[in-house]
Amino acid sequence: MGTVLLGALRCGLWGLLVGPLIALLVVLLFVAFDPRCGVGDSGGCAMGIVSVPITVALPGFCLFGAYGLLRGMLLRAADWSAAVRQLLRVGRGD
Repeated sequence: MGTVLLGALRCGLWGLLVGPLIALLVVLLFVAFDPRCGVGDSGGCAMGIVSVPITVALPGFCLFGAYGLLRGMLLRAADWSAAVRQLLRVGRGD
């Protein structure tokens, strides 16, 4: 089970890197094509460039980590029905 958790942590760290990078590119794209952002702007567009990647960092870590955990559990299981039973058993004291 340790390898599954390490794989999930590795995927989560990738999400911590990739999520904000994608968010930054999307915000830069929106700022470039928004006619309200420019010389007479009050600074809201520039704050979006900073705040959106920071806001996306934790959800990116959690989503990629959950994906890594699910992927590791499914790859480790001998068959799909055992993997589904194991997922349904999570949280119970069985």
